[in-house]
Amino acid sequence: MSEAADVVVIGGGVIGSAVAYYAAKKGLRVTLVDQPKRGKATTASAGGLWPIGESVGLGCGVIFHKTMAKTGRVPDNGPAPLPACFFEFAIRSNAMFPSLAAELRETTGIDVEYDACSLLFLMFDDGDESFARSVSERCPPGARQPERLSREDLAKAEPAVSREARGALLFRGDDQINPYRLADALRAGAKHHGAMIRSHVEVTALRVESGRVTAVETSEGLIPCEVAINAAGTWAPRIGQMIGLEIPVRPVRGQILGTQSPPKLISACLSTADCYLAQKKHGEVIVGSTTEEVGFDTGVTASAMKSLAAGAIRAVPALENVGVKRVWSGLRPGTPDELPILGPVEGIGGYLNASGHFRTGILNAPLTGLLLAELLTNEPLSLPIEPFLLARFAGKGS
Repeated sequence: MSEAADVVVIGGGVIGSAVAYYAAKKGLRVTLVDQPKRGKATTASAGGLWPIGESVGLGCGVIFHKTMAKTGRVPDNGPAPLPACFFEFAIRSNAMFPSLAAELRETTGIDVEYDACSLLFLMFDDGDESFARSVSERCPPGARQPERLSREDLAKAEPAVSREARGALLFRGDDQINPYRLADALRAGAKHHGAMIRSHVEVTALRVESGRVTAVETSEGLIPCEVAINAAGTWAPRIGQMIGLEIPVRPVRGQILGTQSPPKLISACLSTADCYLAQKKHGEVIVGSTTEEVGFDTGVTASAMKSLAAGAIRAVPALENVGVKRVWSGLRPGTPDELPILGPVEGIGGYLNASGHFRTGILNAPLTGLLLAELLTNEPLSLPIEPFLLARFAGKGS
């Protein structure tokens, strides 16, 4: 039998690691249990911190929806904006990164490469112009409006961007981070604050007594606990099924391409109708990302790589002569409304959800971790959690 914990966090991706970090900081006895799986969502991210961009449908959202528009299945001007509750969540979480990055560097020695670089949506044709015109209407109340850059302004700001671009929308405050370093730093930070990290351990069951989770059964023994937190990402439904819960999370594949490390080409993150691009501090340019409903298939296809490469070269012509270093995919935990599933479930004590972050797990990890820690310690919540409860799907046949 394993040592008892106040909290067992199931899942060691960026969300589970953030929950473990903030809970351990509050002095709780935390055990994080993780069985690494191929296709973990953290690997499907370029590390974009785009609260406004994602709220209005940029990132891989506009790529997916504009592709679907060609079949007549969605409007030509792109995806619908996400609700105000998402925007407030994303803005609050994004604002935590500067201090969190400094804190993690001090306690763990890991630089998460936080980069206040902003986001540019490039416009090449009438469809892009139409989408850009609709963005002001999409921006949630209180959001900083994007700035319109002319062709000349864009050339001055980003000389490597194609002169075919008619201009761009500039989203200040939409930045980037290294997602792998962030996950590593949060786990190391949790350990620094006393958490026990148990890797390569499979959760086999949740023990329930009198309507409350009392222990987590694993491949290495039983862990008695006060609360179990389901942060298993795409595999969250499997954990929910152990206690009779239906959690409407599905895998959504994202394929990504990483280049060799050329000299600095772009300062901002770039989004187009074909792809998004982010150049990291070590020089690699990350080009993503598809949005595919293919179940748990973590394969990489030649057609997707060809499309992403063509989109990247269209945006930044100098990339035509840059070698490809790696290609990969990850499985994002999608939900029916694209919002995360957080917090308690009626009728089951000792259990909390922290899953379903879809395309914004990196961005929303800090606030997710903080909110879950506040729930665990019965503190006032930094943001209302009601819009994100599992109960919102009741009776919807999800």
